[in-house]
Amino acid sequence: MSVSAAEAATHAEEFEIVVNAEPHEVESKDVSYEQVVTIAYPTPPSPDTLFTVSYRDAKHPKDGSLTAGQSVEVKKKGSIFNVKATGRS
Repeated sequence: MSVSAAEAATHAEEFEIVVNAEPHEVESKDVSYEQVVTIAYPTPPSPDTLFTVSYRDAKHPKDGSLTAGQSVEVKKKGSIFNVKATGRS
């Protein structure tokens, strides 16, 4: 059974990232703060929860942190994100 060009393109554009020690696939090389938070906390602990997002082993920039509205370019496999829920101060 052959794979259509569209299916092949879809599979070719999957990127494997690690969020809070769990592997996840995303469909874009650019991963946003919002995407990572949603992966880590599909249901937020409370509506006013803030999140701290750090990453390493990305493509560009290699490591750092993300805030709302920011994104980072990830490698095909192995970019690591740590997401922590924090309270308002």
